[in-house]
Amino acid sequence: MTYIGAVGTVSKNISDTPFTRSLEAIAMTASWNAMAAVTLGSDFIRSQASSYLPQEPRETDEAHESRVARSVLSPYAQRIIETAAGAILRKPIHIEGNDYWKKFAENVDGLGSDLNEFARRILVSSLTYGHSAILVDYPPASTALSLAEERALERRPYFVPVEAPQIWGWRQETTLPTSPLTQVRIHEYTTQPQGDFGETQVEQMRVIYPGSYDLYIQGQKSFILHESGKFTLPEIPLVPIYANRLGMLRSQPPLLDIANLNITHYQRQADLIHALHVAAMPILILEGFDMDTNEVSVGVNYALSMPPGNKAYYVQSDASSFAAQAEEIKAIETQMSTLGITKLFGQKFVSESADSKRIDQAQSNSVLAVLSMEVCAGLKRAFEMASQYVGIEPPEIYLDRDFDFYRLIGQDITAITDLNTKGKLSDETLLEILRRGEILPDDLDIGDELERIAGNGVSTTEELNYASPEI
Repeated sequence: MTYIGAVGTVSKNISDTPFTRSLEAIAMTASWNAMAAVTLGSDFIRSQASSYLPQEPRETDEAHESRVARSVLSPYAQRIIETAAGAILRKPIHIEGNDYWKKFAENVDGLGSDLNEFARRILVSSLTYGHSAILVDYPPASTALSLAEERALERRPYFVPVEAPQIWGWRQETTLPTSPLTQVRIHEYTTQPQGDFGETQVEQMRVIYPGSYDLYIQGQKSFILHESGKFTLPEIPLVPIYANRLGMLRSQPPLLDIANLNITHYQRQADLIHALHVAAMPILILEGFDMDTNEVSVGVNYALSMPPGNKAYYVQSDASSFAAQAEEIKAIETQMSTLGITKLFGQKFVSESADSKRIDQAQSNSVLAVLSMEVCAGLKRAFEMASQYVGIEPPEIYLDRDFDFYRLIGQDITAITDLNTKGKLSDETLLEILRRGEILPDDLDIGDELERIAGNGVSTTEELNYASPEI
């Protein structure tokens, strides 16, 4: 396989620049901004105060800055996204095939991330922005090498996570929704050394075509074609992972409604924090007291001596106004909780029957199963592209869709072992059911276990009964 890069210094006219978002990308930007505001933390949303915590009429700049500085984002949307990703990837991804891919799965991005960690990153990005993508890349070589030479040099493909806001534009072969991509533009920032110790940030655009790519660098007045190259795949090695697909590289964040509520919660909470800071402390009022000729000390160790007819008292805000704001904040929190993905994110305070719980689990699984199947299919496609680089048969990828903890009970085990004894269920299927039912460990190699049992001359059912005599 060959992947040959070449460096160039060709300047292009700024009127036709790759550093321009397509109209479809621009249409999704508002949703992406809202999701970024509730997932990137308090510092980020404070930096966007002009949009999410604007200055009130007659509010001074100093007062507005003080209100923004005290504001804190409660990460409800981020917590829901992480919980959903954790539920889908509750069990490790299983990979079966050539040992090359099992070793590859231990470091899929070249940075030390294993397949499960990488999949979680992709899933979180898809849940946040509506979709993400996997770029299947391969290290460039100065000359063409044979497969044997590439393996000797330990050159291998690697996966690059791409978030939806990084994809600035794309083109398809035809107007059909399933038409293959003919161009994708991926926006990136990188750093280059400057001098002996410094570095500078560089804005670049990676333009990928079937079988080739261009790398442009943005300058102050123009952009430069910094690098061009070819690769052996006849297609663009980009695999989209959708959480809420609208079209080719188009989606809507599935938790956008929760993000909007989270922003409202941030605004109301910021108002309450600021109001408590300003108005919660009572103010001492002195009637008929000449401040120019009298010195006043206030505290628990002091007393005021007042002339006849003068008054001293405290004025404080009505606590009911603060209580009303707090109740509104709690109501928003309840809405965010109930708008979570079905049972995983809702809270129930009544007892339920077993059948009711199973129905709720089926409804929850129907939502999460779509995301699970999308991630599984995307990983399979990425491995297929990687296999074309190295000439090795791609592996099989399995992602468990049991998103709720459900351990097999004695009656279940008795039923499946009875089927195995009667020859209606194979040993391999029996062990797989037990593994998925939380009886056997997730990392159990079923093939090795079957070989060990066959070598001992003991059936799977006999060994199971020996291990669990109470069944």
